[in-house]
Amino acid sequence: MEKYLIENYDQLKVISDSLRVKIVIMLIEKEMTVTEIGKETNLPKAKVFYHLKELEKFGMISITRKEEVKGNVYKYYRATHKGFEVDQKLLPHLKEDIGSVHNTIIMQQLENAKMVIAKNINLINGKNSISQTRQIKCTEEEFKSWAEEYNKLMTKYDYLGDGDNVKTYFINTVGIEVENEIFQS
Repeated sequence: MEKYLIENYDQLKVISDSLRVKIVIMLIEKEMTVTEIGKETNLPKAKVFYHLKELEKFGMISITRKEEVKGNVYKYYRATHKGFEVDQKLLPHLKEDIGSVHNTIIMQQLENAKMVIAKNINLINGKNSISQTRQIKCTEEEFKSWAEEYNKLMTKYDYLGDGDNVKTYFINTVGIEVENEIFQS
């Protein structure tokens, strides 16, 4: 599962809705039915279904399987990717729109991270967790270079192993430019 490339304004418009971002993030994590998504988001099935159809129209999600239970057919949806990337050709024309989409995605990822941590709080100890907050000073080019190296490292470690002793770790990273220093010297 690679990143979904946003190549045109229509794709950008579809994913600029915060609810759709939330749904896609949920479907990146696991397959779900309309009913399950509705319970998780406290939304009626009709509204969930509408948003799923919009995401499906652009190939951001797909039906992975259908299951019949007591005469009802349940469709399971899953994201077709593991994140978004905006085509650089769109940047000069849509800078403001893209910024809004990035803000929505980051905020939803942070909300999702809080939920994951809360669900697994009993597993956290000094041996199996890491938490850091850093402030760095660098040029935009240096930050881009760091981000590329970080992405290479994360890709390298996406799938480390199999076997009985393998455990799953959730990693969420956010790096943003800030107007003022957070940590004063």
